[in-house]
Amino acid sequence: MPSAECHTNHRLVRCTLRLQFQPKQKKKGNPKKKLNVGSLCREEVEAKFQADVQQILDESPCTNDPSPSILWENLKSAILKTSEEVLGHTKKKNKDWFDENNKEIQDLISKTRAAHQAHLAQPTCHVKKATFRQACSILQRKLRELQNDWWDRLGMESQLCADVGDYRGFSKKQSMALPIRNSINRVPQLPPIEALDEPPTLEELTEAIDQLKSRKAAGVDGIPPEIWKHGGPPLHVKLHDLLVCCWEQGKLPQDLRDAVIITLYKNRGEKSDCSNYRGITLLSIAGKVLARVLLNSLVPSIAEEILPESQCGFRANRGTTDMVFVLRQLQEKCREQNMGLYATFIDLTKAFGTVSRTGLWLILERLGCPPKFLKMVIQLHENQRGQVRLNGDLSEPFPMSNGLKQGCVLAPTLFSIFFTMMLKQATANLDDDEGEYVRYRLDGSLFNLRRLQTHIKTQERLIQNLLFADDAALVAHTKRALQRMTSCFADASRLFGLEVSLRKTEVLHQPTPHEEYRPPHISIGDTALKSTQQFIYLGCTISSDAKIDKEIDNRLAKANSSFGKLYKRVWNNKCLKCKTKIRVYRAIVLTTLLFSSETWVIYRSHIRLLERFHQRCLRTILNIHWSD
Repeated sequence: MPSAECHTNHRLVRCTLRLQFQPKQKKKGNPKKKLNVGSLCREEVEAKFQADVQQILDESPCTNDPSPSILWENLKSAILKTSEEVLGHTKKKNKDWFDENNKEIQDLISKTRAAHQAHLAQPTCHVKKATFRQACSILQRKLRELQNDWWDRLGMESQLCADVGDYRGFSKKQSMALPIRNSINRVPQLPPIEALDEPPTLEELTEAIDQLKSRKAAGVDGIPPEIWKHGGPPLHVKLHDLLVCCWEQGKLPQDLRDAVIITLYKNRGEKSDCSNYRGITLLSIAGKVLARVLLNSLVPSIAEEILPESQCGFRANRGTTDMVFVLRQLQEKCREQNMGLYATFIDLTKAFGTVSRTGLWLILERLGCPPKFLKMVIQLHENQRGQVRLNGDLSEPFPMSNGLKQGCVLAPTLFSIFFTMMLKQATANLDDDEGEYVRYRLDGSLFNLRRLQTHIKTQERLIQNLLFADDAALVAHTKRALQRMTSCFADASRLFGLEVSLRKTEVLHQPTPHEEYRPPHISIGDTALKSTQQFIYLGCTISSDAKIDKEIDNRLAKANSSFGKLYKRVWNNKCLKCKTKIRVYRAIVLTTLLFSSETWVIYRSHIRLLERFHQRCLRTILNIHWSD
């Protein structure tokens, strides 16, 4: 650059560099092969698998004094050997509608390529050109059918999950042992339930296997749930013999305890930070079957007898909508009766992982669990080992001695029992006027309020808490009562080894209609809790004015986000039929929009907002412009 010498002997040199950096190679490791359990849906494959398993089990040598470990190793080796021979391994998991392993697609692609090569060899031949166009047309038509069927099936599965409510779960033991034991000694000793001590029957085992969910990852033994579900009576009998042996000897094979932990990135923060990953625990399916057998006996005999009506977490015919409905009804009734409402939404720090196992075993014993049944529950937790799987490689085993087992079907019920005993300790010293009293009657007109003035046919119920698993909300009419309830809850939690998160626990105050809002001052110890006018409770927005405007805005925003994410793939996709688009819209967008709508007290303005969004979505799906 001669003009940039600046009266010196030096001249600037300009150049253009084109650099290409070699991408960092991702460590592949040794990915674990998965059994092709999808082929068990075919009757001939299922029959062959059952026959081969029975043959291998019949040929296995019998031992005079079998132990649970020997029985399990023989059963596991027979299952894995037969599965690899009959089922084989999957080639590739298809996450989208296109299946490159489909034989029909492969044949059509091969014909299209051959026709294309023939057309390139003789570009002036009209026959070769027409053949190539026809092959492309047939291939495109088939791909459109596959794409439409995939989205149609996805819409049906999403709608089914929404209908059944499947919305979808990533030590202070020694120092807290004495306070917990002193608190548990106040629990009355109930007589042992002798029926629980009997070994599980084959019918109970078959019922537990039928309750297994398909398409779940296998545990450390590598046996997926489909093997047990399609294994037939011979396999069920062998598993029953194993569990009866474990029941009588009070021992479990190590595989039924151990866990494999995989990590999922949360898509936020640095990947080098372990806190930005969610751990998923994979348990042995045989251990899950045993846990399900124990759960099916524990729930009707003990859990349903002691759990309060306010606990709706992981219980049959109950869900988050029930608790949200109760809270909104409390808000409405307090406004109607010109009464204030105070609520503390308590968050426990790692609730399931900090449960004292020693305290839990003592509670179960005092509630009537007989020795053998309790021994099986303890065996599922004690001496548990974990291994982390990363890029197909497993880490060294390490002990897992704290809290409940993640991914175990017993964990929610065991926690609810432990939490109930803690809650009884917290409410033991409360007065009768601390909480929310609701008066009701079950006869007469629904809107005849004069019928509630009588004291003969009406009933009253004291509501002090709303529970969903480890989510707890304390409610009261006055600030003094709520302060006392919150302090008692925190003290009882500390005695039982649980810790209240002071950062995430919040307080909401709903004043009377003619009262000015003032933030309530509720504290735990010397720490003042955060006061808020809006709180997300079980996925729903609760406002201090008892209105649902913010909830409607929140649902509209989430539904609009769901609709926008599918614009290119579904709504603007010309390969999909209109019927398929509507099914996906109902299953995904409308389900998101109308979540917990049963609890809404809706007005005409809200209906207009919902209808406006609905009409805009339908116009987009049908490709109708607003000016048409």
